[in-house]
Amino acid sequence: MAWTAPKVDWASPNGVAYGDLNEIGENLLVLKAHVDATTEIHGAVSAPTASKLIIRDAAGRAKVVAPSAEDDIALKSNVTAEAAARAGADTAQDVTIAGLGTNKVDKAGDTMAGALIGDFPDADYTVAMLRNIVLRQTVPGAGDLENGEIAFVWE
Repeated sequence: MAWTAPKVDWASPNGVAYGDLNEIGENLLVLKAHVDATTEIHGAVSAPTASKLIIRDAAGRAKVVAPSAEDDIALKSNVTAEAAARAGADTAQDVTIAGLGTNKVDKAGDTMAGALIGDFPDADYTVAMLRNIVLRQTVPGAGDLENGEIAFVWE
């Protein structure tokens, strides 16, 4: 059953004939078939085809081509490759840290066996960072403190 162009020039003297009603009914059936369709809708395809709507195949998948811009759809292969690269980088970093043995402080909590001393050759002292705090019984003189140190004097 194909779509039939509807009559658009009705006039009062025409009346509505059975044939006219049948054409309208047939067009409604065509429209209902289109609304109920789950495949071949507006030429949609599951293959990566330019200027076509995407529809999922029988297995629920649809294909796209490899992305070329940041906001393109990513392929599973791109996501898998990125995940593998990140996992490899994380593993390499863990190996380096593990190689320090006991010469490290665990960020989850640890006890230091020695002094933690910061080095501030070109530090920006307007931002939060590690500071070397020196507790003294006397006021420090010129040259008594290193760059970035904070002195507290107590009695």
